[in-house]
Formats: sequence, C-alpha cells, structure tokens
Amino acid sequence: MNVHLLSIGDELLIGQTVNTNAAWMGKRLTEDGWRVSRVVTLSDDPDTIRRELDRALEVADAVLLTGGLGPTKDDLTKHVLTEHFGTELVMHEDIAAQIQAWFESRNVPFLEVNRLQAMLPRACTVLPNPLGTASGIWFERPSGKVVVSMPGVPYEMEGLMDNEVLPRLRSHFKLPTTLYETVVTAGIGESSLAALVAEWEEALPAKGVSLAYLPSPGQVKVRLGVQGPAEDRTSLIQLLKFEADTFVALAANHVIGRGNSGLPEAVLAMLQKRNQTVCTAESCTGGRVASMLTSVPGASASMWGGVVAYDNSVKKEILGVSPEALAEHGAVSEVVVKAMARGARMQLGTDWAVATSGVAGPSGGTEEKPVGMVWMAVAGLEGERAWCHRFGSQRERIVQRASRRILTHLHEALREGGDEGWMNGEKVVSLQS
Repeated sequence: MNVHLLSIGDELLIGQTVNTNAAWMGKRLTEDGWRVSRVVTLSDDPDTIRRELDRALEVADAVLLTGGLGPTKDDLTKHVLTEHFGTELVMHEDIAAQIQAWFESRNVPFLEVNRLQAMLPRACTVLPNPLGTASGIWFERPSGKVVVSMPGVPYEMEGLMDNEVLPRLRSHFKLPTTLYETVVTAGIGESSLAALVAEWEEALPAKGVSLAYLPSPGQVKVRLGVQGPAEDRTSLIQLLKFEADTFVALAANHVIGRGNSGLPEAVLAMLQKRNQTVCTAESCTGGRVASMLTSVPGASASMWGGVVAYDNSVKKEILGVSPEALAEHGAVSEVVVKAMARGARMQLGTDWAVATSGVAGPSGGTEEKPVGMVWMAVAGLEGERAWCHRFGSQRERIVQRASRRILTHLHEALREGGDEGWMNGEKVVSLQS
C-alpha cells in the first residue's frame, strides 16, 4: 500500500521549524508495512494544497496531511478538504465541549476563536485528540482511498497516529502482517559491515527476508523484515528471530544491542548488569558524553557524574593532571587524556571513567594537532587505554562523533572485561574516523 505525506506550513519552508513529523510518520508507517513513496512540504496556500492533494490521490492509497488545523486565519487545511470532498463546515457541539473542557482544565480562557476549531466538515469522521484542541479528520473516497488530516504539533500528531490513524488504516486496507527486528552495531562503518555479512545477506531474499542498513553518526542499525498472512505470524516470528540471531553471531564484536536501544542504553545496561559505575572527564566534547548517558531513564544507577575540564586549570586543579604533562605534551595528548580519565575515576570513586581532549575547531589546529584530532581514554581497575581519532573539520560533527566513539570504546572495555591485556592494547586506532 502506497502513502503520500503532505506537511503544511510556511514555518517548515523557511526553516523556522524542522519537519520532524514526516520522519516520525515515515518510520511508523514503514514499520506497519506501508510504502511511503512521497513526502512534500507545502506553504499555507490553498491552491498549492489543492494541487498537491489531487496529485497525491492519483497514485496513493492514503494521503496523510499535517498542519493547518489551528484556530488562526492561515490554518486552511480543513477548508481545502471541505471543498475537495464537496461538503460544508458545521459546528460539532460535542467537539466544542471537549475543547472548552480542555481549556478550563488548564485554567486558560476559552475564546470564541477556540470554539471555531469545532467547525469541521460534515461528511468526515472526526478523530478525537485528547492531547490538544485540533481534532483529526478522516475522509474516504468511493474508490476506497483515504485522506487524513492531523494537527502539526508533533506529540498531538503522534498520539493520533498511534491511537486512531494506524488502527483505522490497518482495518480499512487489511494489510498483511509485517514484522521487523533491529540490531544495533557500533564501531564499524556501513560498507565494512555489509562486507562482513555479505554471504549471509545474499541468501535473505530467497527466504522472504528484507534487510536495510540505517547508518547514523557512530552506529549502524540493521533492520530485518518479514511479511506474510496474519495466520503465518508464528512462523514469521521464528524466521525473523533466526536470521537476527545469525546476524548477531556474524557481527558479534560490533553488536551493542537489539531493538530501539542505542549506544548509551547499551553501555548503561552493561554497567548495571555488572553493578559498576562510570564518570566522565570532557574537554572538547563539553559535557556531551555525560548528556548522552544521563538522557537515558535510570542512568543514575550507574552514571555518577562528570567534569567539563575545558580550561587547563580545571584539568590540573580538579582532575590532577600535572602541569609538567600539560607543558610537555599539551592538552591534546595521550598522556593528558589518560591522566584526565584516571583523575576523574579517583575523584568520583567510580569503577570506570572516560575522557576526551581534542581540537574541535574551527580554529586552534596546528600541523601536528589539526582540527578534528581527538585523544580519548577509558580508565578502569587495570589502568587506562587511549586512542587517537580524526573526525574531519566540522565542529559539531567532531563533538558528536567523538562522544559516540568514546562510548563505543567503553562498551568494548565492558564487553572484554577491561583486563590488563585489553588495557595494554593498541592505542592509536584510526587517523580517519
């Protein structure tokens, strides 16, 4: 089944608001077995909306619109849909009462302009929105094609999609069962990972299993999928699990988790399983590593704290880095980053510590230590191990990739046990990461 997404709003086109709705909807629809073949961002212009809606309905089974359902004059989506389906706007008193109750429960004045949001097309199915004041609108054409309009506020749209739109689409179109299993890898690029599992991957289509590589900074997700009749669900689950288990065995050294868990979740899960703790000492990453860890619910069980040692005085006074080490080797060096990790671990009393120190740019680089060079270290019971990486020249990308890479190294340390042999391993991993 083919879906088109129409995202409406001038704010999306001028860069004032990032269109996260389309990405979220594309992901959820794909997981549900739909093929999202087109995403279009439109201005708040009635003619533009009409034209794109007509074009979408020529080829799509379902057209999902977001935005343009608010109470102001530039919110025109419901007017265009009312005209398109040859109906009229009428006051839905039950919806008006719900909107009024929504405002009163928040002690916010209920204005006449808010009541106008209950003016909805007569010939539509109204989709209740308990998270806001703009109801969803569902239309069906005689051909069986569906048009759905939802508010542009992300959490309201997500609630409507999960609670109303997706269940209705499944029922209306009677989709086959579609199942996915995702395996998360880190520390290996997409092409290298594909080469590692090439023979296994080549055999998947004949078994009815799809595979997609979903790369993002610092990690690659591998999504396996199967599709078939609802009565075959049990066998589909077994097939999917077998192939996912096979991939995990082939790529074992790079697998950090399954499902939606990412690198921070995987690191914290391993720490909690071992009843161990970690802290951070960050220079060039400026607290990003600590933020990634503490963004995970329950992180406090293992993540004890961190030090942002941006200035050398902090490295010396709080982390105990010697002035001589800084003078002789500089802040961006193996000696200093090991001392930072060791000092953080001692100061905070944790089992593990990670440290970063590099040249994030855009200035400050030298021939010996160019922009993008980052030294990082992991400290554990058996000592410290350091790596040097190069992450290009863009500041944000350097910080992002360095933060993910040090967590990858910590994950490796936890997986390998962090014994003396591992700690004494190769210190310079890559000059181009």
